[in-house]
Amino acid sequence: MFRNLSIRLRLSGWYLVSVTLIYAIMTGVSWWAMRASLYGSIDNELDRRNVNLYNGLAADTVSTVPEMSKELEHTASNTWGGGLFQVFTGDGALVFQSAGLAQHGISTQAPRVLPGERWRRNVDSPTWPARLGAQVVTLGGKQWIFEQGEPLELAQTSLHSFASLLLLSAPLLIGLGTIASYGISRRALAPVDWIIRDARSINSRNLSERLSVPKSHDELRRLTETLNSMLDRIESSMRQIRQFTADASHELRSPITLIRAAAEYSLNRARTNEQLIEGMGRIARESEHTTQLINDLLLLARADAQVDLQVRTVTDLCSAVSDVLERTSPIAQNKQLKMRSQIPAVPLLVESGPDLVERLIFILVDNALKYTLPGGEVEVTVAEAQESAVLEVSDTGVGISAEDLPRIFDRFWRADKVRSRKEGGTGLGLSIAQKIVEQSGGTIRVESEAGRGSHFFVTMPCARRDKQVG
Repeated sequence: MFRNLSIRLRLSGWYLVSVTLIYAIMTGVSWWAMRASLYGSIDNELDRRNVNLYNGLAADTVSTVPEMSKELEHTASNTWGGGLFQVFTGDGALVFQSAGLAQHGISTQAPRVLPGERWRRNVDSPTWPARLGAQVVTLGGKQWIFEQGEPLELAQTSLHSFASLLLLSAPLLIGLGTIASYGISRRALAPVDWIIRDARSINSRNLSERLSVPKSHDELRRLTETLNSMLDRIESSMRQIRQFTADASHELRSPITLIRAAAEYSLNRARTNEQLIEGMGRIARESEHTTQLINDLLLLARADAQVDLQVRTVTDLCSAVSDVLERTSPIAQNKQLKMRSQIPAVPLLVESGPDLVERLIFILVDNALKYTLPGGEVEVTVAEAQESAVLEVSDTGVGISAEDLPRIFDRFWRADKVRSRKEGGTGLGLSIAQKIVEQSGGTIRVESEAGRGSHFFVTMPCARRDKQVG
């Protein structure tokens, strides 16, 4: 039930509990401090009166019990109310009890006090509560026990009044504190209401808007900045999704339009056998291109959904590179390109499916061949470094300009759109290559300069040698 309340009410509730506990502790401490102060004053007064009694008797030579009794009677007769004291011999026998103590029935049992100590006791009488203080003194070569008394009625009345004041003020102080805490929490959490209001107003149509950042440098400011940063990422993702959807629609529209046009042209007019074959061939080529595009889109969609593109197996990178170079060798010969490779003689295993590894290598090599002019050179290198397999594909082709380089792995992006479409490219190759590398736990980067070729670096963690090659 408490969890269903607002943070403001929960803060006020916790403040109420905290203030109540603190006030209870402070009340107890204050009462005990007051009691200690009052009793301390009484004890000091008892000690002072014992000293005065000693000083009064020290002037006379007192050595026997009768002499001590006589002197004490004289002292009591000169004291208002007969005094509040009694004296015992060193072995505990009563010598004298003043009338003030006797009329209240104070015990005549000697206190158990040692020389050099000060002993206290309370008399919890309902009619005359008192506090007694005793100490051992030496007079006439003998030890005597002096004990003075002081009524506690005034001290107890003061303590009772003080406790009543604390208890009566508790509801007022706790209530005022709770009200103040609610107001403070309401003011402190006001920016949260602003954040909620601004956040509710942001939707897919106005993702460019941001939350108002408080001027104070506190947790709410950090929360707002974090939410704004999240909105930046969401806006960027939405922009990429919209661009991706628009580009995919555009890419699919062209081959479908050509397929439909070729089919309608063949159906609406009388065609020769050769013309029909040519039309069907065009439809087949565009269908193949469309199928490839759809498969690429599905692969990227699965990768975005964090689905493994292929069951993890171990692939020999060296063997995969050799197979791809063998397949692309005729392309290089037709374009009069030189192909060089540096491949270790021993297997270099990576944790990824063989189809994906070959797809990755083919994308990089095919791009190098596409964008390298006749007479140029393409080089593929495989090496092992710090428990990682490193694949490098470099060319002497047209390269990539500095402003285009950050977008090289964007979907449907082409440095040369006309040439890419003419040569069958979809603009998804490098995006797929990046996803393949990322799912294997590796990295891919490129260094390039317009007119001076490109150099792709792929790093993938090596697999354990005891795993079976897929």
